[in-house]
Amino acid sequence: MKPISRKYPEIPKVREYAEIVLSNGTVLAGYLFVEATSRIQDLLNGETQFFAIVDKEERIHLVNKSSIVEVRPFDP
Repeated sequence: MKPISRKYPEIPKVREYAEIVLSNGTVLAGYLFVEATSRIQDLLNGETQFFAIVDKEERIHLVNKSSIVEVRPFDP
């Protein structure tokens, strides 16, 4: 029996630039990816515990939301 393949609609994402200050004092600056109809606040209040941020050297950092002290979003 062939497994059922479920296709979910793709939700476009946009890049949002922000600086994130972690509880250990580390500051991460880079791009977060949020749904096109959402805001950074929606990402932070979402169900997942982690999210990715891409810095200027194109390194990907996984951030645990519980370690965030401050978020500074920037408009382009």
